[in-house]
Amino acid sequence: MKKFIISVFIILFSVTAYASDFCRGFEHGYSTGYKKASGSSLEPLTPLCPLQPLKGLNDPQSNYEHGYLIGLQKGLTKSHKK
Repeated sequence: MKKFIISVFIILFSVTAYASDFCRGFEHGYSTGYKKASGSSLEPLTPLCPLQPLKGLNDPQSNYEHGYLIGLQKGLTKSHKK
């Protein structure tokens, strides 16, 4: 029973660490894209981090870079909708 609980804890911890790299990249990319498109130097309110989509063949290996690219695209399009 102890081994099972430890295994579950390790799996949950690794999943949150995996998602946090993606979310940090998303937040940074969104901020960069929004500032670039709007011409503002103020930090925008970043939306909640989306679920990480499955990676395609042309997507970067790094979760941070994957999140950055998705955030950058959303930031660029969000500032045009104002």
